[in-house]
Amino acid sequence: MRSGRLRVAVALGLAGALGLLGVVALRPHSAVAQGEAGALRVDQVDALGGPLRIDGVATGVERTPVSVSVDGRTVESDTRWSDRIPMEVAIVVDDAAGQRNGTLQLALQALAPLAPGAGTATRTALVTTGGGADVVVPLTGDPVAWDRAVSTVGLSRQAGSDLLGSIAAAADLLGRGDPAARRAVVVLSSTPERGKATVGRVERDLVSAQATVESVALERGTPVGQLGRLAQGAGGDVTVVSSDESFDEAVAQVATTLDGRFRIEAAAPPVEGSASSISLTVPEATTAVTYSPGAIRRGPAALVPPAVEPPSLLDRLAGNGLVVALAAILGAGAVVLVAWTFVGMLAGRRQLRSRLVAYDGSSGEELPDGPPSNEVATVPILQRAVAITGELAQRRGLLERLEVDLERANLPLRAAEALFFALAGAVLVALFTFFLTGSLLIGLVVLLVAALLPKAIVNLRVSRRTKAFEAQLPDMLDLLAGTLRAGYSIAQGIEAVSREIPEPMSRELQRVVNEHRLGRSLEESLDGVAARMGSEDFAWAVMAIRIQREVGGNLAELLLTVSKTMTQRERLRRDVASLTAEGRMSAMVLGLMPFILGAVMFVINPEYVMALLTPGLGYIMLGAALVSMLVGFIWMKKLITVEV
Repeated sequence: MRSGRLRVAVALGLAGALGLLGVVALRPHSAVAQGEAGALRVDQVDALGGPLRIDGVATGVERTPVSVSVDGRTVESDTRWSDRIPMEVAIVVDDAAGQRNGTLQLALQALAPLAPGAGTATRTALVTTGGGADVVVPLTGDPVAWDRAVSTVGLSRQAGSDLLGSIAAAADLLGRGDPAARRAVVVLSSTPERGKATVGRVERDLVSAQATVESVALERGTPVGQLGRLAQGAGGDVTVVSSDESFDEAVAQVATTLDGRFRIEAAAPPVEGSASSISLTVPEATTAVTYSPGAIRRGPAALVPPAVEPPSLLDRLAGNGLVVALAAILGAGAVVLVAWTFVGMLAGRRQLRSRLVAYDGSSGEELPDGPPSNEVATVPILQRAVAITGELAQRRGLLERLEVDLERANLPLRAAEALFFALAGAVLVALFTFFLTGSLLIGLVVLLVAALLPKAIVNLRVSRRTKAFEAQLPDMLDLLAGTLRAGYSIAQGIEAVSREIPEPMSRELQRVVNEHRLGRSLEESLDGVAARMGSEDFAWAVMAIRIQREVGGNLAELLLTVSKTMTQRERLRRDVASLTAEGRMSAMVLGLMPFILGAVMFVINPEYVMALLTPGLGYIMLGAALVSMLVGFIWMKKLITVEV
């Protein structure tokens, strides 16, 4: 009955583990309504005094009604849309020498939606970049003057594109414009930046002019990173196009974005801290940012979303479609597993009774209800899987080595079962990690670690058990010599010592006694212990016993001499270990330092470290560093290892 209860417990435990994800999949969870990406954007919050003034952009969504809440409390607000807000645009066009004239002409043609009188901009300025910032036309609302100025633009004769300097000049033009107008710098870039201005200074100019920057850049040769930083600091966006024929569509999208501008004036609540949050809601989108009372905050870098509690692990799992599908499959498998277990138990018990009736002559006596073994896998389907795994491992010679390791580690597991459960656990953990993170690389790394971890644990147990065995060996020899002096035979002495000395020596000596009682010679049993534990010292002791039994002599004195020699050798080992402790500690510190410094630098400045975690040169440098570290570690290991 005990075996039957164990089988039921194992089956129910596996079913519960497999069904856990099914519970997660059925667990109700709340969903936060999100609008379309970029549909509702806040560019600036002015909280210097009086009502809050919120400037932003809404595109592709219903505009009314608008709800504004500050720190979770709804406040009264007044919203003005683009038709009530003047718009001033300064356009920066890249006309540097070295590019195709067709690219420049396509860029100039694409500016039509932003020309004065076209509907988007009230006044427009044009600045070119070739050879330095050149203001072709200042802010003007005259369409004729604009067209005349645009028609004069051609490729510059000077090399180099002062893109950042031109953006700074455009920001200066806007800063001297209408204080009540919304302001934007629109950049059309197609060549690398060659000016002397810095991104930080240009970002400050844009923030001072209260202007956003909307960039359209060709993907080849343009400083997309610098434009992205400007958009992050001052507000706006960067659109990367694959060809100059795409300028029309990209600039039209910029015009649509500027047409969706709004300005909200809301009642400012009493200041309760150094930071507050604003939430804007329209029928199809919601956005939230933080601001500082008594200051103007502009751009995504300053208007960060308010901190929210990260979703729990169960919520993340429940929101992952792959995890839900896997949970449903595993839940169904759990039900089938339970049913299979009970059916297999009943069928196996009847089959056993029917077979034993012919020998027993009875059909009503109680028979054993389980297999007379310590197998972990008692479910038929698991037994079959374990058998297949064992056959595959046997063909490749893995099973025998694993059996030896498990025996040396004193783990009561069959090699095939241990191998099957280790591989199955590694695969399940890797799949779970992949579904949770969505990264195949992380899943493969977890699979590798999970597959190697059981072997490392077994090796650790073997190492600890071997060290404990070696430490007990001199005491065991002293006790054995004492029993021989008291008149015991060698076999009786080993049996007496096995009852007095602790693990692991007692288990190994008891095994020697049992094997000797079953007919195996004492020397062979002792040799088996030496081979199983990998102990050269014990092998020498066995050799001394064999020689003494062949040629005669005082075995007790011989064992005491061997014990004293082993004690002196152990003392020498410890002296060497103390002398090489500094080298081992240095190797450990040098080995861990790159990983610790990398983690600290990632916490302080993630963007700086992420440059190494990108395909190409970053991966090559990481690979070279790991190889160099491995070579250095092996070298130091060789230097500090002294055989005694």
